[in-house]
Amino acid sequence: MKKTPSTKVSGSFQAQEEELSFFEKGCKFAGKILKIKAPAWIEERFSKPILLADLKVTPSEVLSFTILSFLISSVIFSLIAILDFPKSLIALIFPFFIAYVVFDYPIFYSEVIKVRAGNETVSIILHMVTYLSLTPVFEKAIEFAANNCHGPLGKDFKKVIWDVRVGKFPTMKEALSVYSKKWVLWNVDFVNSLLMLQMIELQKTEKQRKEILDRALETIMDSTAKKMEIYADNLKTPSLLLLLLGILLPLMGIAAFPIISIFLANVFDPNYVAIGYTVILPFIMWYILYRIISKRPATFSTSEKIEEVKPRKYITIGKINIPIIPIAIMLGFLVALPGIIYFIELFSYRNYIYSNFPDADQKWREYSLSRYEPPYILYDVSKAMFIVWGIGIAIIFAAYFRSKGPYEYDQFIKNLEEEFTPGLFELHTALRQDIPIESAVMKVIEAYKRMKREDSPLFKFFEELFRRLVKATTSLREILFGKDGMVNKLPSSLVKNVMNIVANALLKGPIITSEVAGRIASYLKRLQDMEHSIKRKMSDILSNLRLQGEFIGPFMSAIVGSAAVIIIQLLQAIARVLESIEKMYNFGTNVGGSMSKTLGLVDFKSVMPPTIMEVIAGIYLIEIVLISAYFVTGIHRGFNKVYRDRLIYEMMIKALLLYSLVFFISVLAFQPIIEKVGRV
Repeated sequence: MKKTPSTKVSGSFQAQEEELSFFEKGCKFAGKILKIKAPAWIEERFSKPILLADLKVTPSEVLSFTILSFLISSVIFSLIAILDFPKSLIALIFPFFIAYVVFDYPIFYSEVIKVRAGNETVSIILHMVTYLSLTPVFEKAIEFAANNCHGPLGKDFKKVIWDVRVGKFPTMKEALSVYSKKWVLWNVDFVNSLLMLQMIELQKTEKQRKEILDRALETIMDSTAKKMEIYADNLKTPSLLLLLLGILLPLMGIAAFPIISIFLANVFDPNYVAIGYTVILPFIMWYILYRIISKRPATFSTSEKIEEVKPRKYITIGKINIPIIPIAIMLGFLVALPGIIYFIELFSYRNYIYSNFPDADQKWREYSLSRYEPPYILYDVSKAMFIVWGIGIAIIFAAYFRSKGPYEYDQFIKNLEEEFTPGLFELHTALRQDIPIESAVMKVIEAYKRMKREDSPLFKFFEELFRRLVKATTSLREILFGKDGMVNKLPSSLVKNVMNIVANALLKGPIITSEVAGRIASYLKRLQDMEHSIKRKMSDILSNLRLQGEFIGPFMSAIVGSAAVIIIQLLQAIARVLESIEKMYNFGTNVGGSMSKTLGLVDFKSVMPPTIMEVIAGIYLIEIVLISAYFVTGIHRGFNKVYRDRLIYEMMIKALLLYSLVFFISVLAFQPIIEKVGRV
C-alpha cells in the first residue's frame, strides 16, 4: 500500500518515540536505584524545562542521576586524591562540577531546544504560507509543514497529526491550542503567526488571504532578526573572556611557574601544571564556548536532518583508500620522535641517578646545571620542540586532507545558496508570462548569459535542470527528487526545501508557481539582508578571535616558553656568580652567614626543567588555536565540520611558525647576556 503523507508522519513519530538519549537512560537507571522523591522546589524548577525539551524524565529522576553521578565521581576522584595527598586535593572539585553539569542539563538543553525551535519557526511558517497560497486548507498546510520540517517544532507537528489520528483530539485546531501552551514559551511570535494562518479559511477574497499570509511571514521574520541581533551583541563578552581567561592570564601564569618551582619546590608539582594547562583549562574553555555556540540562532531551519558537506575520511591512492586519521597520527609520531627520545633519556637518566647513587640530589643538580649551559640548552629546547611540531603537523595534515575537496564543494554549495535569491527572481519573472517550466528555465539561462555569468553555480544548476527537462518525459519533481534526482545528493537543506515548494506549486500552473517563487525569493532576500547585517556586527568579534589564535596566542606562548628557559638560566648564572664572589672575598665568615646559605631558598635540584614549560606552552597554544577555530566556526557557520577543518589548517600553520620563530629568536638573543653574567 502506498504511504500517504499522514502515514509517513505517523511512522516517523513512532520511530522517534522509542529512542532515549544517554541523559534520559542515566536518569531512568538512577531513578530505579535511588528512588528519591524530589522536593517541591526542584519539581517547580524542572517541570517547565522538561516540558520544553520534551525529555522523558521526571524531576525526581534528574535529582537521582545528579546524586548518583556525584557519588560515583567522588569515589573515583577520592582515590586519585589519596595517591598524592595533599597536592591532588584539587581533584575533589570535579565531582561537584560533574554533578552541576548533570543537574543543569535539563535547563541548558531546554534553552538549546528553544533556540532550535526558534530557528525552525521561519521554515514552518514559510511552508505553511506556501501551501496555503496554493490551497487554503489549514489542516493540509500543517501536514505539509510536518513532512518537510524535522526539528523540535516539526516533531511537535507530527505529534499533533498523530494525536488527531488516534482520537486524542477531535480536531487539528484543538490539538494545536494545547501544544501552543508549550510553543508560546519558545516563541510567542510563532504562535501569533499560527493564529493568523488559522483565519485563512474565513477569508473570502484572494487579496485578504494574501494580506494574512504576508503578515504572518513578516511577524516571524522580524522576531528572528531581533534574536540574531541580540545574540551578536551578547558575543562581545565571551570573546573577551576567551582572550583574558583563556589566553593572557593562563600564559602569564606559565611565565611565573619556573620561579615558583624554584622557591616552592616542595609544594609544586609540574605534573599538575601540565594536566591543568593541557586538559582541565582547555576543557573548561570548550565547555563554556560550546554552551554559547549551541544557543546560536540561525536564519534558516535547524533540524536533525540539516545537510552539509562532510569531511573526507580517506585518501585515495589508485584503488586503495587510506584512512586519514591513522596516517596523521603516524606522521605526528615520527616528527615528535626526537622530542620523545629526549624526554625518555632525561627521565631515564634521572631514575638511574636516584637508583644508584647515595648523593643523588647532588648528582642530579650537577647534571641539571650542566644542561642549562648555553650550548646544551639550545640542543635540549630544539629536541623538545619536536613534540610541539609533531602534534601540530598531525593536526595540520588531518585538517588539510579532511577538508581538501569538500571545502571547495562546500564553497560551491554556499555560493549556490547565496545566488538562489536572484535566480528565483528570474524564474518568477519568466513564469509570470504563463509559459512552461522548460521555457522559463531557458529564459533564466539566457539572462545569466547576457550578464556573462556562465561560471555561476546557479547557472550550472539551471543548465543541468534544463538539459534534464528537455531530455526527460517525467515531472519536475521526478527530475529533482527521483531515483537519480538532481538535488537528492546535494547537501543543502535550503535548495531542497525551495525546489520542493516550487515543484508542488507547479501542479497549480506557471502563474501560481511564479507567485510562490517571488514570495520565496523575497523571503530569502530578507534572510540575506539579516545575515549581512549580523555579519557586520560580528566582523570585529570574528577578527579578534582569529587574531587571538593566529598572533596573540602564538606570540604570548613563545614569549612565555622562552622566558621560562631564560629565567632559570639567569638565576643559575647569578647563583654561580654570588658563590664565586663569596669564595673570592671570604663573605659569610665575618657577616655571620654565607650568601650561598642565603640562597638556600633556591632549590635548583628540584627546579622544573625549562623544556617541560616549553612543551606545555606549545601544547596549550595548539589547544588555543583549536578552540579559537571552533568558536569562529560556531559563530560564522554553526557546526560546519569542513569549514572548521580548513580554518584549523590555516590557523595552525601560522601559529606554529610564529611560535617557533619567536621562541628560538628570544632564546638565542639572551644567550650572550647569560654567558656574560656567568663570566662576571
